[in-house]
Amino acid sequence: MYRAELLALTLACAFLSALAIPTWENYVSRDSIGSLVPGAGFIEALGLKYGTPYYLSSSSPRGVPGNATIEPSDAPPLFYVDHGRLMQFTNESYILHVNLVNTTLSETDPMPYKLVLDHRRSGLQDIHWRWRGTLLHFDHGQKTNLGLFYTCKDRTGAPAVYMYLDPAPTPKYCSITTLHSFSHLGLQNPEQEPLT
Repeated sequence: MYRAELLALTLACAFLSALAIPTWENYVSRDSIGSLVPGAGFIEALGLKYGTPYYLSSSSPRGVPGNATIEPSDAPPLFYVDHGRLMQFTNESYILHVNLVNTTLSETDPMPYKLVLDHRRSGLQDIHWRWRGTLLHFDHGQKTNLGLFYTCKDRTGAPAVYMYLDPAPTPKYCSITTLHSFSHLGLQNPEQEPLT
């Protein structure tokens, strides 16, 4: 009788211990990414075709340098702002810088500044990315893009994201958009400017 009770108690303890072990079952890794990079999340482009969500993405596979693009996606890449720098998080080994490249001398680009993802910092240097509420802003010295971005195809047909730092009309075959993220809102973030 004693052995049967001891066996039942041992089995009950083993069963309860197995229930207490945390698992990642039914969780996609994107759900827990905030613990690795606080504030990392997808950036949604608003102002484009209604009914289809568009996200900041890349023309290259994840972790590979390329042009920034805005496109629909079921699993958009994660971005975050760190010390005024916009970064794309792929995993612990692949974090890309989002750089602004001067394309004024380019014969294929329709606008003067293009967003490009790279392993290292390049392009314009005196830059600062920041959130104003949910809206992504870009500053270069005393100039700002006021949160306005453009999605265009260059003359070769490749999609890219561009911006102006001075007021100008929207080029033909380009769409104006704003970029938003909600994942950083709960953080104590000195990069975020309060709404006024």
